[in-house]
Amino acid sequence: MSDRISMSVAALLVLVVVLAKAGEKGLEIPTGGAPLMHVDPLDAGRANALHRGPNPHAALTPEQHMRVVAQHMAGGRLPQAMAVLSQALAKYPDNAALFNMRAALELEQQDYKGALADLEQAVKLAPGVPLYRVSRAQLYLRFGRQKEALKDLDAAVMLDPDLVPARFNRGALLANLGREREALADFDRCIAVEPHLPAPWFNRGSMHWALGEKEKARADIRRFLELAKEPAWKKAGEDLLRAWEEVDAAQKAVAGGETP
Repeated sequence: MSDRISMSVAALLVLVVVLAKAGEKGLEIPTGGAPLMHVDPLDAGRANALHRGPNPHAALTPEQHMRVVAQHMAGGRLPQAMAVLSQALAKYPDNAALFNMRAALELEQQDYKGALADLEQAVKLAPGVPLYRVSRAQLYLRFGRQKEALKDLDAAVMLDPDLVPARFNRGALLANLGREREALADFDRCIAVEPHLPAPWFNRGSMHWALGEKEKARADIRRFLELAKEPAWKKAGEDLLRAWEEVDAAQKAVAGGETP
């Protein structure tokens, strides 16, 4: 039974990551706008380059650079995307969005140190953008820097109290720190703001259970199962309910003097 309970905790942590991907926009790659004609920064001067003469990237705005990067990413050309960002940052070294975008690409390559360095710069340049702080907090956690992560998430919530990624990730961190009642409040706020997101229901149910509020816990997981679309999510919820039933049955058996 202990293995099943450990599984439910692991499932909660998995849903933290899933919601971060679904609702977090701090590391989003913009894709809007018409395609830009541009020279491949790693292919300039060759027969398949789109332009001849000077590199037209020199005339692009930061937003246009990001659109070019999105085009390269859509085509699976990560090295070219990184090269465009390097060119853009050389021209616009004070643009926080460019650093944030490069961090997203570094994460694609599992370059966590590089991503953290770029997010440090993004936050320094734009301290009032809460999503940069949420993204940096997630990277701090990869390096075991919980206090700094919590500080970033506190700041993000202060900047935007209804920002679901900030509330959700802070709630998950508080839960891991054993501060279930505070975590519960964050998940409450997530559900109030976005009642159709399944993951906060799962985590709030887990907090209710940890606090001994069993019927509320079960109700939340049942609602999670109604909202969840992914089979793996549904299995996590079903497994958690079964684990709780086993816990209850064992406790009743002990109370009745039976051998569980």
